Amino acid sequence: MTMDVPDIGIAACGSWSSNTGMITGLVASKIIEELGSVAGILSVPALANKIPRQVAIAKRIPHIIVIDGCHNECVKKIFTELGIKFDAYVNIEYDLGIKKKGPFTTPQYSFEEVKNAASLILKKIKGMMQSEKDA
Repeated sequence: MTMDVPDIGIAACGSWSSNTGMITGLVASKIIEELGSVAGILSVPALANKIPRQVAIAKRIPHIIVIDGCHNECVKKIFTELGIKFDAYVNIEYDLGIKKKGPFTTPQYSFEEVKNAASLILKKIKGMMQSEKDA
């Protein structure tokens, strides 16, 4: 039995131990709310542990957006190691200039930061989808 996959997969750091990791998780949720069933969130812990079913699902998703919270680039490294291609990469530190404040800084973010990050990623997704339509 083959499972249906969304058109867009969101792979977010989701490490709620720091401010930037928290932002990635909240942004992933906002994107899913905005796009509905066309998008889905991938299980990064399952991918990091090379769970065969999760790796196979990820490889079937037509478009993947990788969202890292900081300079460690954990999600990008996981996808690279697994040989899973992604269409867009956003790093909260690099692309939005939001500095990771360190471990145990979970609540030290603003809703404005979440809104700006979600807006940037949604623009990338919409641009990617438009390019596909134009091709």
